[in-house]
Amino acid sequence: MKQHWRKKEQRGVSGGHEAIVEGVIQHKGTFAFLLSETPGGQDVFIRGRGLDLAMDGDRVQARVRPEKTGRLAGEIINVVKRAHTTMVGVLRSVKSSWAVFPEKGNAPPAVVSGFAQKIVPVEGAFAVLEVKRWPEGGNPASGIVTEILGDPADVSARIDSILRARGINEAFPAEVVAQADAYGVRLEPAQWKGREELFDLPVFTIDGADAKDFDDAVSLEDIGGGNIRLGVHIADVSNYVKPGTALDKEAYARATSVYLPDRVVPMLPPSLSDNLCSLVPRQERLTVSCFMDLDKEGKVLKRRLAATVIRSCRRFTYEEVQTLLDGGKVPDVPRAAEAAVKRMGGLTDVLHARRVKRGALDFNLPEYRINADPHGRPLGVSLRPRLKSHRLIEEFMLLANEAVATELYAAKMPFLHRRHDSPDPLKLKALSSALGELGLTAGHISGSNAAKGLQDVLRQAENHPLANIINSLMVRSMRQAVYSPESEGHFGIATRFYSHFTSPIRRYPDLMTHRAVKALLAKRKENHGALPLDKAGAHCSERERAAADAEHKSVDVMRAVLMRERVGTIMDGMITTVIDSGAFVMLGDTGAEGLLRVNGLKPGTVVKVMVAAVDTAEGKIDLSLEGNPVTGAQMQARQAQAGRPGQGNRQAQPRPGRRDEQKRSFFPRSNKGSGGRGRGRGRGRGRG
Repeated sequence: MKQHWRKKEQRGVSGGHEAIVEGVIQHKGTFAFLLSETPGGQDVFIRGRGLDLAMDGDRVQARVRPEKTGRLAGEIINVVKRAHTTMVGVLRSVKSSWAVFPEKGNAPPAVVSGFAQKIVPVEGAFAVLEVKRWPEGGNPASGIVTEILGDPADVSARIDSILRARGINEAFPAEVVAQADAYGVRLEPAQWKGREELFDLPVFTIDGADAKDFDDAVSLEDIGGGNIRLGVHIADVSNYVKPGTALDKEAYARATSVYLPDRVVPMLPPSLSDNLCSLVPRQERLTVSCFMDLDKEGKVLKRRLAATVIRSCRRFTYEEVQTLLDGGKVPDVPRAAEAAVKRMGGLTDVLHARRVKRGALDFNLPEYRINADPHGRPLGVSLRPRLKSHRLIEEFMLLANEAVATELYAAKMPFLHRRHDSPDPLKLKALSSALGELGLTAGHISGSNAAKGLQDVLRQAENHPLANIINSLMVRSMRQAVYSPESEGHFGIATRFYSHFTSPIRRYPDLMTHRAVKALLAKRKENHGALPLDKAGAHCSERERAAADAEHKSVDVMRAVLMRERVGTIMDGMITTVIDSGAFVMLGDTGAEGLLRVNGLKPGTVVKVMVAAVDTAEGKIDLSLEGNPVTGAQMQARQAQAGRPGQGNRQAQPRPGRRDEQKRSFFPRSNKGSGGRGRGRGRGRGRG
């Protein structure tokens, strides 16, 4: 299939001919993307009546051709394989029958041929339809309603519908729960026999204040000669989730935990994710450790992987670590742990500088949190602070992920790379033009060394009043990272080898990496339960996209609920994204974006808008223009005249969000940063 895609795609681009291409569709409603399965390949923009045939995640065939801009565009002609057996939408009475209008997109409604036992139809309610006939030959889809989720005005019911529409199940099968529970609640010494005991090493966790599970811990040792040994210790989920078991099959099907503002849908049952695989203080826990010996310049001199058992001496919050880094005092901290934290601060600076020097991109986007009450109702929006303690953990997790991938590759051990290809030259060209309109020098970003050019733009953006807009535009120009058995490297992190190793509780690819590491330690080959790696990579990438889509959509819904009270209010805003029907506007510091149906505006333009209407079911906000727009260049000139340019004004500017329609980030939204009730994780770990 990969060769098929490559030949067809290249012929279409170079020769101008139409080609038939097969791949998985990422549905966006009025348009879609056919995702390339070739490293560095271009996604196909899909539109036309054929969109009615397919749903998100379906494998389709499309007739593809190049446009004058160089972009590939096409139309669906056939659905090869369905991704789901159900659809979710609003149940409505149509004449003398019922129909379900899809939750996602503008596809035609499905005819209700019947209702499951004890299901009573409710006009306007969200419902789940088990599809018995898919749309074909002009006939609509039809099926049986199996579940009534509730009124669209009920936020909890709305989020239920978002999850169901993306095939995300909250309840675990009884057999899976029983297998997880069978491991008990405590470890006995016999269970860590043969492992390295790290009980005398000051090991500790660093997480968000509201975190309930802790899957990674760190340590730092002085090994003499000015060198140090950084240890990253990850919960050994593979000890409990064995290939081929019901527990494993369910974890693979989910592939990722999903973190929403009002809830968490975990990949593993709570008896594992909240207990045996959570590195709680003063309890023995099985881990897989990556030890890295570093010199003063942060160069890795030696790597070592080991099956270990730890006993965390302290659970730190990010705020506590920041206090220690700033020279303050935190109660009940072991002296050795405090000394290690302070030394880690210096190591963080060294590692970050080293990574940037080799070409890594360090985007700086604001991260918002929706605060919800115990019933899932949104209370407000807060902006997460960006602390050095967040960067500390990020740098350590990135280094461990890179180290593990390097060791596995050298040993010729099969595993899933975290692949991030170089940006599409067409997108870089468009980005260069957009940045130029904001007054930046950006013509060199599409050259032979794109990474260095992009780094230069990031430096220009540091004290720019439109810094957040610039970062947002750049992130959207990147390709999306995926899981693949093959990789030419990770562009954003600027490394040849990279894997996901640090969160096996919440990501199945990390669990597969752990199995490969343990096979390497046992000097045997890992076949991953005979699961083809290319199939596993495609599946985990698709589930990751579905989870991110659910997270984005649920946040949009909650923001819309909060903005409902502001209908008729005039607000300051800034253009973040321009589309055919107008532009999206970031509304002050709310984190919310609304659609302004005015053409001719550019990103960075400051506008006054009125909140005209809010659709809480769809999470959409409609705006009307009030007053004259102020372009980014005009704003800069005014600030320069007032003697207030640069960073001093940056925090007063509206902060752009991320639109599903345009997002192609290589840093999919962090599962650990969405602040799910009771399991908030703070900043993301091992991004990319």
